Amino acid sequence: MDEWNEWDYALQFQQKEDTSPAGRILNGAIDLHLHFEPEPWMTRRFDALETALHARDSGLGGFVLKNRAYCTEPLARLVRRIVPDVFVFGSLTLDGEVGGLNYRAVKGAVAMGTKVLWMPVFYSANSKRVVERNFGLDLGGEAITIVDGSGTLLPVVRDILGVAREHDMVVNVGHVSPREVFALAEECSRIGLTNLIATHPMSTIVFEEALTLEDAVSLAKAGVYIEYCAQFVSPTGDGLSPAAVADHMQAVGPEHCVITSDFGGTPHPTVAEGLRMFISSLLKKGMAEADIETMVKRNPRTLLGLPVLD
Repeated sequence: MDEWNEWDYALQFQQKEDTSPAGRILNGAIDLHLHFEPEPWMTRRFDALETALHARDSGLGGFVLKNRAYCTEPLARLVRRIVPDVFVFGSLTLDGEVGGLNYRAVKGAVAMGTKVLWMPVFYSANSKRVVERNFGLDLGGEAITIVDGSGTLLPVVRDILGVAREHDMVVNVGHVSPREVFALAEECSRIGLTNLIATHPMSTIVFEEALTLEDAVSLAKAGVYIEYCAQFVSPTGDGLSPAAVADHMQAVGPEHCVITSDFGGTPHPTVAEGLRMFISSLLKKGMAEADIETMVKRNPRTLLGLPVLD
């Protein structure tokens, strides 16, 4: 406990109150996509507890713990007891380390209260070769696709989505291809699953084929949320133009978008600072404060079933 208190004090000592527009928007934000340690093959800044302390002392309202290798709900439950000032949610990612499209793993995760489900990421057929090359990995195993040769969702994916719908989970498409995203969206619409997120629409470093702007607009019209990560504009990530990202968001419509960090690893900024810089860059490109708040507060809270702040 003494070690935690020392860490807590260090964070408070470093963190000064930020009354700038970006700081006000950051206060109470919910990050649906961040990373923490331990995670195999990747270097991360903080563990789950340190992440919660960092979030609390930076003014964040909460976050989702994402890890490719295991269900994070048990950790989230423990951290919630120690740091009750922030909302901490667990997730399950259907990557190779958990057996891929593992229906039983989803059932087990739901039984523990897991709120967020990710389709395959590094092991996705749309991503595996790219991340192995760009990150110097040798993941082994087979790439995962969620559709058959005709583009139809595999039966196991339909079963998994049925569980997600029954338990009101948030489903993220992960790194699957645009064709697979549209298949997911069609099935979610059919069964009434409204909490679907499509991530990385502009990214070029984690998969072979990304959603186009036209794809994103079409998905948004169908009720899918489009996720924009702070990594997009960071020089440690995609290094995209903030103006281009802002234009993309405006075309899709802020009411259909969520802002996340995708941080937590090295050499990136910390989660809070990454979000603050992203928010600041969007403000400088002319985005309205209310629109950014919608994307970083209102929409994430709606997805997670949290009270929406006025």
